Amino acid sequence: MSTVLFHFARNLKISRFTIDVLMQRLDQLKPRRPEAYGGLLGNMNQSVRDCDHLHNDICDRFCGVQSFDAGSIAPLMTAFEELDRRITNAIVSCNVFEFGPCIEAR
Repeated sequence: MSTVLFHFARNLKISRFTIDVLMQRLDQLKPRRPEAYGGLLGNMNQSVRDCDHLHNDICDRFCGVQSFDAGSIAPLMTAFEELDRRITNAIVSCNVFEFGPCIEAR
């Protein structure tokens, strides 16, 4: 396995762990504003499910890559960047929902 594929596989494992932690966090989330809980929690759950589906899709596609081939790895890298963006957005949404918006110090 090439170094590029090794690092890609490692990053997929890290993203799987992060998605699993997000799923557990949503189960334990206690809102600061209970009146907004239902809709926002539903949106966050959907966001994490979307991350999970995208992760599974990338894993399936990755299994078909036998060796480093720029033509086959480039679309996977693009898809992984999208997954990373979605995971980051889900984490931010959870943080805002649980702790409120960040107020910058002056």
